[in-house]
Amino acid sequence: MSEIAEKRREIAELIALELGFGDLETLSATERAAVDRQTEETIAGCEADSPEPADCTEANIRLRGLLQQYRALQVLRSDEADARLADEGEVFGREDDA
Repeated sequence: MSEIAEKRREIAELIALELGFGDLETLSATERAAVDRQTEETIAGCEADSPEPADCTEANIRLRGLLQQYRALQVLRSDEADARLADEGEVFGREDDA
């Protein structure tokens, strides 16, 4: 499991507890779908550039920390992809777009 997938799982585990479901491994398919949906909404809504930002100040300290770590991993993954493309000669300056 990748670091970002592991971090998402940690976020989902906290959300499952907050929703009163308990351990992810014991959830029914319906409960797991609800946790996954809430996890996606929480991650998307708590991003700084979200078109529909959520009020993440209510999130507990652990969840806020995990969300920050998740965002950092997303940036790192994006930076690594950009570096790989640059190594392959696939990144061009804006002046090359014409």
